[in-house]
Amino acid sequence: MRLPRNMFYGWWIAIISAGADSLKHGTFNKGFTSYIIPLRAELGISVAAISFAESLGRMEGGLQGPLMGWATDRFGPRVIMMFGGLTSGLGFILLSFTQSYLYFVCIFVGLMSLGFRAGYNNATMPALNQWFRRRRGLAMGIAGMGTAIGGIALAPLMGFFVLSAGWRPAAFLSGVIIIAVVIPLSFLIRRDPEGMGLRPDGDPIPDNEIDLTGAVSGEDRDAGKSRRGAVILHAGEPDFTAPEAMRTPAFWMIVLAVGMRNTVHSGVTWLMVPLMVWFLMGSGRTQDDAQPIAVAFIGIMSFALLLMTPIIGWLGDKWSKPKLSSVCMVGGALSMLLLVEDTGHIWQVLAFVVLLAFSETANPLAWAIMGDFFGRRSYATLRGWQHLPDQLMSMWTPLWMGIIFDHTGSYKWALIPLVVIYCLAAVSYWFIPTPKTPARVLAYREQGQIK
Repeated sequence: MRLPRNMFYGWWIAIISAGADSLKHGTFNKGFTSYIIPLRAELGISVAAISFAESLGRMEGGLQGPLMGWATDRFGPRVIMMFGGLTSGLGFILLSFTQSYLYFVCIFVGLMSLGFRAGYNNATMPALNQWFRRRRGLAMGIAGMGTAIGGIALAPLMGFFVLSAGWRPAAFLSGVIIIAVVIPLSFLIRRDPEGMGLRPDGDPIPDNEIDLTGAVSGEDRDAGKSRRGAVILHAGEPDFTAPEAMRTPAFWMIVLAVGMRNTVHSGVTWLMVPLMVWFLMGSGRTQDDAQPIAVAFIGIMSFALLLMTPIIGWLGDKWSKPKLSSVCMVGGALSMLLLVEDTGHIWQVLAFVVLLAFSETANPLAWAIMGDFFGRRSYATLRGWQHLPDQLMSMWTPLWMGIIFDHTGSYKWALIPLVVIYCLAAVSYWFIPTPKTPARVLAYREQGQIK
């Protein structure tokens, strides 16, 4: 497949990333919430039991994070994206044959969660970090629009398909579509611009650049070629190895802030339809009446996210990304407060999804912060190590929210802790410090090799 050559190729990678992520979020992140109520009824299991599978999946995602991050830096994003698409698609197909809770857990954790958490943006974000510097926030914001597109186009569509045709046909169809789309898209991913004779942001070839690993010969560097493990450092660009970055307070503050954000995100996204159904039933609606309304509001939330994500990404390139993320967390806390009392008012659900969408725009900002602070050398490896504590922090939220609902019939006492966590995330984002330049890079600058 060939793409038009009159646009900087990095933008194509952002579009490809958005396309793949739309499938991920439309079928899994935002789409799977529609499966919970029918799964609960057919298998005769609790919300907590279904959520336990998601907790195991998040634990798996955390444990595999460092390995998959290293693999992305080592073998390139194309291979990892292909692996993620094949595994997650096959998982959905096999899910349609579920007859027992044990089978469901094995397929959900062993294939679906593995594939979705190994590939997709874990492959494309490292690529975008290589392709952009000055416009990194906007590029990752465009990629992050896949979250919204999937929520607008696919999640409600699959939700209504689950309600009308059943969850088994919906799962089978999702798997076929994922394999048919994600595998071909993976062939269009390129590791870095230097490998195509280009430079980040489409900038002209600068005079003051240096290969910090010695892996690129002078002839290849002049031709704009890069090889596995090579790092060509441009003027003003940060450059941290993974150990150097992990010794900075900034890295661990990012881990803390993003981990707390994902602690809320993991539970609310997983249980979004049941949560809104519970709230809407507070005004006297039946579960059957409330469920289609909840599915429709996922589309409304995703539309709001589609509008806001590129704007917030663009603002992040102009302003402080950590402080902007902090403001987003305040919006998330307000969204949780709106549902604490299950009055069932439609206007509160509308305000809830809009404010939650605003908080979700901090996700691509987090990807960009990592690149802005630590550069291109070990980006995927650092994201992998960030995933380990992140997933271990967030894996429990769907489970304890489900337990609270199973025992009380209400999500009220699950929402209140989420408000507090969002506020703590806001404080953590606000105070993320800028990391100090490594002595190795300072030495190059003092020698006049990098200005």
